[in-house]
Amino acid sequence: MKTKYKLIIIFVFILIAVIAFFYFLKPILILQAGEAGVVFNRIIGVEKRILKTGMNFLIPFLEKAYIYKTQIQSYTAEGDEVEKTINQEKSIEALTKDGQKVKVDISILYKIDETNLWKLHNDIGPNYLEKIIIPYLRTEVRNVLAMYSAISIYSSQDNSEAGRINIQNKMLERLKSSLKEYYILIDSVLLRKISFSDNFVEAIEKKQIEEQKAEALLIATEAQKKATIITASANAQALTIVGQVISQYPQVINYLYIEKIAPTIQTIITNQPTFLNIPKNSANVIQ
Repeated sequence: MKTKYKLIIIFVFILIAVIAFFYFLKPILILQAGEAGVVFNRIIGVEKRILKTGMNFLIPFLEKAYIYKTQIQSYTAEGDEVEKTINQEKSIEALTKDGQKVKVDISILYKIDETNLWKLHNDIGPNYLEKIIIPYLRTEVRNVLAMYSAISIYSSQDNSEAGRINIQNKMLERLKSSLKEYYILIDSVLLRKISFSDNFVEAIEKKQIEEQKAEALLIATEAQKKATIITASANAQALTIVGQVISQYPQVINYLYIEKIAPTIQTIITNQPTFLNIPKNSANVIQ
């Protein structure tokens, strides 16, 4: 019986020791979906192996694991007064080609290059967002906006040369190229808003009002011009008709002349050499 109790006690101690070993020293590391890890070896430094999802073994006291997210992550720069967090800061300020100050609200979707995770950890470390992504995002946003004038951005359509879509695509291309060498993959860029200064917007609106007034004046001038042409054409036609009548009835000139001098006097038109020779019984008869 004593031997049996001794074996039980020994077994319990061994079990406790094993549990304590795994609990405190953590030789087994289980990674969840969307996670990967690198190993720092106290003798050789960062190991070139990548810890995958599932169960991974580590040598206690000698190896230490650093876990990274491999899923797509987001970062947003938006607004003026926001509480700074790991994934959000205030809008990015930039200058256009003509020196106008603008504020850009933008989001990016990114993930790390899992195949080069050990290089990322060795060259940059876990704080790659603050060290690399944010500075490059600010730089490329400012570089792209410096290619365009403020008025071209303000008045452009989304799919035009200076429109939102093309600007967004240029930022995406430049960020992909810049961050690839740091083992960071940019999935997409979302250009949310470009804000202009109040003075610039006021000047643009004033200019648009002046242009609308000028356009209205031009339309009115064109309408007046057309009306003048129509009136002149009508007068010309009227003169043509009058000329035709006069050529057929020359006496009309005398009639019009007398009517102009004394519109209250009754007149007639005859073939007599003078309008003073008025035949009897011929009043009010046009011959």
